[in-house]
Amino acid sequence: MEPIKRPDHPNRNVGPPPRWATTLLDWLGDPNTVEEVQGDLLELYAYWVKTVGVRKARWRYGLSVLNLLRPLAKRKSVAEYPSPFLLSPHMIRNYLKIALRSLAKSKGYSLINITGLAAGLACTVVIFLVIRHETSYDQNHANGSRIYRVETENTKEKHTYPGTFTGMANALRTDAPEAELVVPLFKVRGSIFAVPSTDKRFKESFVFADNRLFHLLNYQWLAGNARTALSQPNTVVLSRAYAEKYFGTTDVLSKIIQLDNKQELMVAGVLEDQPSTTSFPFDMLVSFSTLKNTSPDFDLNAWNGWGDNFQVFVLLKKGIDPTQLNKRFRSIILKYMGKEALSDKNFFLTPLSQLHYSSNLSGRTANLGLLKTLAFVSLLVLLIACFNFINLSTAQAFKRAKEVGIRKAVGSNRLSLVYQFLTEAGLITFLAVLLAILLAQITLSTVAGMLAVPLTTSDLFSWQTGLFAFILAVLTTLLAGGYPAFRLSGMAPIWALKNNTLTQGKQWFSLRQGLVVVQFTVSLILISSAMLINQQLTFFRNADLGFNKSAIITVGLPENKPEKRQALRNQLVESSQIKDVSFSFNSASAESNWMQSMQYRKGTKTIDIRTQTKMGDSRYLDTYGIPLLAGEKLRDTDTSSAAIKVIVNEIFLNRSGISRPADAIGQKVYFGDSQEFATIIGVTKNFNVNSLHQKIDPTLIMVVPKNFYQAGIKLQMENPTAETVQAALAHIEKVWTATFPNQVFEYSFLDETLAQAYKSETRTAQLIEASTFLAVLIACLGLFGLATFIAEQRTKEIGVRKVLGASVASIITMLSRDFLKLILIAIVLASPIAWYAMNQWLQNFEFKIEIRWWVFALTGLLMAGIALLTVSFQSIKAALVNPVTSLRSE
Repeated sequence: MEPIKRPDHPNRNVGPPPRWATTLLDWLGDPNTVEEVQGDLLELYAYWVKTVGVRKARWRYGLSVLNLLRPLAKRKSVAEYPSPFLLSPHMIRNYLKIALRSLAKSKGYSLINITGLAAGLACTVVIFLVIRHETSYDQNHANGSRIYRVETENTKEKHTYPGTFTGMANALRTDAPEAELVVPLFKVRGSIFAVPSTDKRFKESFVFADNRLFHLLNYQWLAGNARTALSQPNTVVLSRAYAEKYFGTTDVLSKIIQLDNKQELMVAGVLEDQPSTTSFPFDMLVSFSTLKNTSPDFDLNAWNGWGDNFQVFVLLKKGIDPTQLNKRFRSIILKYMGKEALSDKNFFLTPLSQLHYSSNLSGRTANLGLLKTLAFVSLLVLLIACFNFINLSTAQAFKRAKEVGIRKAVGSNRLSLVYQFLTEAGLITFLAVLLAILLAQITLSTVAGMLAVPLTTSDLFSWQTGLFAFILAVLTTLLAGGYPAFRLSGMAPIWALKNNTLTQGKQWFSLRQGLVVVQFTVSLILISSAMLINQQLTFFRNADLGFNKSAIITVGLPENKPEKRQALRNQLVESSQIKDVSFSFNSASAESNWMQSMQYRKGTKTIDIRTQTKMGDSRYLDTYGIPLLAGEKLRDTDTSSAAIKVIVNEIFLNRSGISRPADAIGQKVYFGDSQEFATIIGVTKNFNVNSLHQKIDPTLIMVVPKNFYQAGIKLQMENPTAETVQAALAHIEKVWTATFPNQVFEYSFLDETLAQAYKSETRTAQLIEASTFLAVLIACLGLFGLATFIAEQRTKEIGVRKVLGASVASIITMLSRDFLKLILIAIVLASPIAWYAMNQWLQNFEFKIEIRWWVFALTGLLMAGIALLTVSFQSIKAALVNPVTSLRSE
C-alpha cells in the first residue's frame, strides 16, 4: 500500500469524512492525543475508501470516532493487565531509590530545600516547646477544675487586682455555702532566714498558709503530716530543695530555722519540689497562726485595705457553677462593707487554669498575646519554607517532563507518580527534620533565656515533641509536596514528550510568582515590625520621665528606725562617690504604688481625685532630680497629723481646677471624705510615677517615716566608670552591713529596675528580630534557587543576546527585573498590613512613637537590596558565560 499524505481529506477525488464525526472528536476527544488519533483515522478512512467504497468508509469512520470518545471508550481488562499494589514494599523501595537519585542529581536545589525546611521546622519545634510549657501550668491538681481565686475589681478605676481584703476568707466560710474549702495565702518578700549557730543566712520570700492548702492542691510528702503540719504557731514546711539548701538533707523534722533574727520556726514537714509548671512554687510555708508573733497588728478580718500579696482561693463544691458564688458577693459587700461600697467594689472568681496568664504568687506569668504571636510567626516561617519547596519543585518540573511522559507511556498511572513525588518530598522533609532537631538543640537555651522559659534538652526529646515533629513532618510533606506531585503527575505523556515544559502558553501571573510575593510580603512585615518595635524601645530608654534615673542605686531597709537611717546617711555621704541619699517608700517611678483617694474642696464644690502617693523624706526631690515649679521642699519634720504638708504635681492641679502652680500653695486637700487634710507647700513638674504603658496620674509626695523601706543613693557622676561604681558599691555594702548586721545586702540600679517594666516588649522585639532573620534567610534561599533555575533555562537566549551585542549589564538587568517587580508588589502589600498591625500594638502604650512613612520606604529599599544581591550572583555568573558555550548547551 502506498503511503498516504495527511491533507484536510485523504484524497482530492474522495470526499472528506463525516464532518459531524470530526467535530465530535474535536469536542469530546482527549486534547492531548486528538491530533494523533485524527491522523490515524484519516489514514484508515483513505484505506477504507479504496477497499470498501466511500459509503461504507464514512460509516466505519463515524463508528470508530464514537468508540474512541472518552465517555464510550472501552477500558482494558484489569485481569489482562494486573496493576501492582502501589504501596507494596517493592514499590516503596523503588520510590525511595528514584527519590535518592533525583536528590543526588540536583544537589544544589536539594540543599536549598532541606536547609529552608529545616530552619522553618526548627523554629516551629522550639516555639511548640515554649507554648506547650506555658499552657501546661497547674494541670497536676486533682480538683483543678473546681479551684478559683477571688479577685477584687475597683469599678471606678476599671481595674482588677488579684489580691483581696483579709476579711474575705472568714466571710466566705460563713456566708458562702457554695465553697467546700476556703484557703487564704499571704506572701511575704525579703525576709532573712538563718540556721542558728551557723553562718547560713538567706534573703527569702515565703508564704503564710494553713493545712487547708494541702487539701486544695496536690503535694507529695517526704516527711510530716498534711493534717497537722501547719496547725501550730511557729512551724514551717520546706520543699526538698530548701531542706537540702539549709541542712544538706531532707531528714529535718523538728529542726529550727530563725526568721528575721528573732522568730524561731520548727520544721514540721518536707514536700517534694513542685514542677516548674506551677503557679504555687512555694519553698517555705509558715503557719498562719505565726502571724500573731511576727506581725501583731495584722488583722485577718479587715475590710479597709488590701494588697496583691494576700490572696484567697476557693474550692467549689461539686456541681456548683462559679456564677452562683459571683452573685453572692453583692450580699457580702453589703454585710461587711456597707451599701456605699457597692458603687466602687466588686468581686469575682478566676479559674485556676487562668492564673498563669495574670498576676499570681509565683511572680511568673505568661503573656497570651505573645504566645499567639509566637504561634503565628512560627506558622509564617514554616509556610515560607514550604513555599520554597513548591517553587523550586515546579521550577524544575520542565527537566522531568520527559521522565513523566515516558513513565506514563510505558504504563505508570497517575497515582503511582503522585506517590513517587510525595516520597521525594517526604525524604527531603525527613532529612530536614533531622537537621531541624539539631538546630533546635543548639538554639533552645538561647530562646529559653530570651523568653525566660525553663526549657531543657529533655523537653526537646520527649515523646510529645516526637509526636508533634512526626505530625509536622507529615503535614509539611503534604503541604510542600502535594501541589508539585499532582501538578507533575497530571501532564499528558504526548504533550510532555513533545513540549518538554510545564505550562501551556504564557501566564500573566504564575503561582510561582505569587508564592514569591507572599514570602517577601511576610518578610517585609516582619522587618517593618522589628524596626518599629525597636524605635518604641529606644523611645522608652531615652524618654524624659520628669526625673533623673541615672546613677541611682536603690537598697532595701530592713529597719526604718530614725537613728538607723540617720547613721546610714551620715556614713554614706562620707564617700566622695556619693552625692545624696534619700529614704522613701519606693523610687520616683515604680510598678507598685500607694493609691489614695483625695478631695479638693472649694466652697460647696467637692472634687474627688484618685492619687498616687509617694512617701519620701526632705532629700527625695534632690536625689531623684524632680523639678519644683512653685513653693518649697518638704522637711523631715512635716509629719505631724495636725499639720501634714504635701507636694503635688501639675496633673493634680489640673484635676483640682487650679490654673497656676503658685495659686496652689497653702491650699488644703482632704484624705477621702474625712476631715483630715494636708496643706500643699509645693508643686512639681509632672513625672512618670508608673511605666510608660500608663498615663501620668495625679501625684502627692508626703513624709511618712514609718513607711520608708528603701534608700535611694545618688552617685556623684551621671556616667560613672566601672571603677568608681565598684568603689561606691563596696562603701555602700560596708556601711549598710555595719548598720544592719545579720542581714543580707542586696542592691539594684534604678535604670535597670525601670527597664524591667518593658521586658515583655523587649522579648517581643527579640522574637521578631529572630523570626525576621529566619524569614529573610529562607526567602533568599528560595530566590537564589529560582534565579539559578531561570539562568539555566535562558542559557541559549543569553548566548544569542551576547552574540547580537548585548552588554553584561543589560543581561543582568534583564534577569533581575522580573524579581524586582515581585518585590515592589510585596512592598505595596506589606506596608498597609504592617502599619495596621503596629498601630494596634502601639495602642498598649500611653506614650508612644509616631509611625512614619520612611520606615516602610527604608524597609522596601533594604529588601530590594537583599533580593538584588541574591539574584545578582547568578545573573552575573550567567552573563559572563562565553556565548559559544551557551549556544552549545543543547
